[in-house]
Amino acid sequence: MSQIMRTGNALPVVILLLVSDLAVAQATDCTPSDDSAVIKQAEQKLVLLQRMVGAGGPAKRVDDGDDAEAKQVLEQARNDATRASLVLDEGCGAEAVALATSGLSLASKAFALAKNRGPGSDAVYREVHGRTTSFLQSLEAQPPEARGIGDADITGMHRQIERAEQLAVSGDFAAATNLLKPVVDRLERRLVAIYDQKTVYYEKSFEGPEDEYEYLTQQYQGYQMVLDRFAGTKQPPHSAKQMYDKLLATAAGQASAAEGHAQASDWDTALAEMQEAVTNCERAMRLIGIGY
Repeated sequence: MSQIMRTGNALPVVILLLVSDLAVAQATDCTPSDDSAVIKQAEQKLVLLQRMVGAGGPAKRVDDGDDAEAKQVLEQARNDATRASLVLDEGCGAEAVALATSGLSLASKAFALAKNRGPGSDAVYREVHGRTTSFLQSLEAQPPEARGIGDADITGMHRQIERAEQLAVSGDFAAATNLLKPVVDRLERRLVAIYDQKTVYYEKSFEGPEDEYEYLTQQYQGYQMVLDRFAGTKQPPHSAKQMYDKLLATAAGQASAAEGHAQASDWDTALAEMQEAVTNCERAMRLIGIGY
């Protein structure tokens, strides 16, 4: 703190830190829930919100623009994303859903405010193209019975993207963007509808405890690879740095303990420990804005 006080902008920094700490305290004052469907809904909405308010796409257009109101609204959406992540880590599904829903609404408002103040047509095309392909991938990752859009329509969307890409290559970015807009709008509406369905929760079946342990181990190792990949480029909020480091250390210890219990064929303990390690990795990923 003494180093901060020696800088010329000390007061705003101190105020920002105090406000951040207050937001964390308020965010974690919630009521935990055992409803797995609500928790799943909150996770899915939060992933969508984090994509929308991330550093690229339409959020970058707001950040790079000169619309002060849009910037303020987008910051509110990002705050909702951070608070939703924190309360979700506490198991408060209903509060996380409410915050994520609020954030999605605020993000859409910010993008609408800035739509006429963004960069050139080529940048607008790249932003819309990025959202379209990302949302389409998210839809295709859903179980077929949950997509709500048939295979023929999905194939048509791929073709529409290809046609837009051809127009962009020829330099007609405006026409390419116009081709993509109805596609991305439909995809976004469908994803929001899917995430609003509290019954969308899928269980994976296993042949035995060894099979389940292997699955969890691969999941843990995959998360570790992702976290290592973004180490240094994505950081948690200042107020959550200590929590982030603790989550990673705890997960590593739990995974190590699980391996020992698995070698001793104590599958109940091994599975519980590895599941906790996976959960702590997921919590850490949410803190740095990575969806899973």
